[in-house]
Amino acid sequence: MAKEMSIRSQIFSAYDSLFDAEKKVADYLMNYPEQAIEMSVSELAAKSDASQATVVRLCKKVGCSGFHQLKIKMAKEMREQEDYVVSNEVNVNQIKTSLMNILASKVEELKETIGNIDENIMSEIIRCIEHAGIVEFAAMGNTIPIALDGSYKFNQLGIPAVSSTIWETQQAFAFNLKKDDVLIVISASGASRYLLKMAEIAHNNRAVVVAITNQPHSPLAEESDYVLVTATRENIFHEQASFTRMAAMAVIDSLFLFLFSMKRDSFQHLSEHEQVVSEEKI
Repeated sequence: MAKEMSIRSQIFSAYDSLFDAEKKVADYLMNYPEQAIEMSVSELAAKSDASQATVVRLCKKVGCSGFHQLKIKMAKEMREQEDYVVSNEVNVNQIKTSLMNILASKVEELKETIGNIDENIMSEIIRCIEHAGIVEFAAMGNTIPIALDGSYKFNQLGIPAVSSTIWETQQAFAFNLKKDDVLIVISASGASRYLLKMAEIAHNNRAVVVAITNQPHSPLAEESDYVLVTATRENIFHEQASFTRMAAMAVIDSLFLFLFSMKRDSFQHLSEHEQVVSEEKI
């Protein structure tokens, strides 16, 4: 079974949807967790330049009944990770330290993503892919490379898969999906109108829709049959920088490895692909 998402991960996942005042509270919680768990609601509100109501509202948005419950959960998580400290600093004048900070952030992101996967859901998704006539990978923006990589990997295993850099082409593929085919939609926000429309098209054709997203309660997640939630640390260094792709790629790689281990002819298909590629090498 999937474990409950940490408070840290829930704050990062919800960050883009927060109001500015709520982001101030979230920033303080992330930057000064040790101090925050010792504060009252009024003290945190004052430190965050926000109201007490804003603090409580943020707590509820990350699944807590109030600030008291949030503090208890944060304290527990901090005790479990006492030897695992992540600094937000990335400084070109301290390259070695900054690289270790980035590494620690990526490790935390991947561990949270893999740890949050429900084994029963993963098993069901694998079963659906096994019985699919074709698998389509769909994405927008900076997640398109993940969709292309997923399509390539599945074809290497002998599983017919398609994707495209053009969303109109992706949508055209979706119209041709049939019963029991699979549409894998990759979206950090889960709020893309284009991808939501594709999920609706796939469902009209009785295809299975799988969402890989940071937002488990997004419109896309609600429209999907199965949801694989990725953890994100995209705001840990800069709120405008996106670091979500590695977690999504880890999910695709996990599906690839499970399918590789199950398909009897997967090694043969991979060998054939490698043979073709090797002929082009010097």
